[in-house]
Parts: sequence; structure tokens; C-alpha cells
Amino acid sequence: MPHTVPLIAGDGRAAEALSHVRVLYTDLDGTLVARGGGLLADAEGAPSLVVAEAIIELRKAGLAVVPISGRGRQQLREVTELLGWDGYIAEAGGIIVHGTGAESETRIDHGEWPPGTLSEGVSPFEAINEVGAAEALMEAFPGRIEQYAPWQLEREVSLLLRGCLDLAEGQAVLDGLPLLLDLVDNGMLRSHGTLTCRDEQPHAFHVVPKGVSKKRAIALDLKWRGLTRENAAAIGDSATDLEMADAVSVMVLVHNAFGSTGVLAGLERTPRENVWRTAGERGEGWAEFARTWLRATREARRHP
Repeated sequence: MPHTVPLIAGDGRAAEALSHVRVLYTDLDGTLVARGGGLLADAEGAPSLVVAEAIIELRKAGLAVVPISGRGRQQLREVTELLGWDGYIAEAGGIIVHGTGAESETRIDHGEWPPGTLSEGVSPFEAINEVGAAEALMEAFPGRIEQYAPWQLEREVSLLLRGCLDLAEGQAVLDGLPLLLDLVDNGMLRSHGTLTCRDEQPHAFHVVPKGVSKKRAIALDLKWRGLTRENAAAIGDSATDLEMADAVSVMVLVHNAFGSTGVLAGLERTPRENVWRTAGERGEGWAEFARTWLRATREARRHP
């Protein structure tokens, strides 16, 4: 499958599209950071400045980067502040923030929930817990899904779980609850926790208000920024990330994305003309894309 998706570097069609891009929406785990979560490292975790140098060059060129992740607001704020970026999208698309300090602005997306769904003072996360979403899934799939400790703490929009289950089967369980919910697969994990499904790779799953997604969050963020789809690119490694292709002009998959059955199924199910790949994995692939974007931008500025 990877060979059927064109490499981003050296592709003329990609260069033309990238010449109009002003903002990159980037996944973090499995995409920007190395194994073990490090930034000052190559794809396998060995010390390296390749990613840091790419981040600096993009900042020098005035190109915006927005982390978009399943992580919570506090984690994303810290990452954004450390790297000098100006906003972030947390909880798989549920929280959109511009700025990081006292002047920051936040939007919470309730997706397709009709007005009045939430009682006063109740967050989407609390409403999801009130209908017993986690309990329903754990009862239906004993030993195959659990709370993703400790990252499920301090959530505002999404319930975070870890499991080995079929997405459609899990969604069917949620469809039986008295609240409109979606089950979102946010990619493969390394740790099984206490799961009994040791023969399968565990995934991170989010239970979110129906309609909430990274794709929808990007569209909302672009409108907020006064930009269009033509001005945006995205990069990631999971099936959920692949869906961002519908909100941007350039979608990039780092090489390790092709180890995900969800990504392969997504590419097979919905062929898209705006999807490219990198030769490198994780952060090395991210830096490869950054260099390609910089070249296209500089060429466009020399020959407007």
C-alpha cells in the first residue's frame, strides 16, 4: 500500500499545493515525537536535533503549526508554549484554543448535540460519564477495553479509553445509550495495561459528542483564523488523522502510519488525491515534510 501513495518530497503537484499552505495541523504521538515521546530524538529515540531544527526553520519562515491531538488541554498548552506556537486543538477535536497565556481564547465543540443537551454547569465529559459509556463498553467487551490511566483524568469533552475491539461493534454499543456519541479510534498504543487481549495491538479510543472530530475542528479553526482549506496541511499516523485530508489541501502520512490496519483500510475505502507520504518515520518524516514545505514556500516567494 505505501508505494501507491506518492512521496511528498520531489512531487510537483504537492509543491504547488504547499506553496499556498500557511498552517500545518500536526498530530503528536507517532508523528512529531519519537518512540518514548521525546522531541530531541530521531524516530527510534536516539538523540537528534532533526525535529527541533525543522520546528525552528518553520518559525523563522512565519509558518504556523497547530498541534491537534487526543491529549487534554493542559498537556497541549504546555507543548504549545514550549515550542513557541500560537494555538492547539485538544481532545481529538473537542477543544480549540488560540493563544496560550491570559489572552487565549477557547471554543468547546459539542458536535451535533442539539441545544439543551447539557444541563447547566455540566461538561460534555461529565455527561458522557453520566450515561455510563465506559461501563457499557467494558460490560460488552470484558477485558478488551478499559480506562486509559492516567490520561483519562482532567478531561472536558472526551472519554479516553484503551482497548482491542472492532470500531463498528463498539459504536453499536454507544448507539444504545441515551446520548448522541461517537467512538473514535486515535491510533495504536504500545502498552496493553491490564487488557487481556494480548494477541492484538491496543488502540486509544475516544468517546466524544457525535460529530466531534479532528476534521471538523480544523474546519472550525480555519474559519476562526480567516483562512481556507487551500491554506492548510495536516500530518499524522492514524486512521483518525487520515480523515483530516477532507479539511486540508495537503494530507501527509509519516511512514509508520502504514503499519496501521485502520490507515490501510481508510486508504482503500476512500481514495483521495491530496494524500502523500514521507520516507521517514515519526519525527524524521515530520522534518522531511517540513523541509519540503519550506522549499515550496520559498520558491513561491521568489516567483510570486
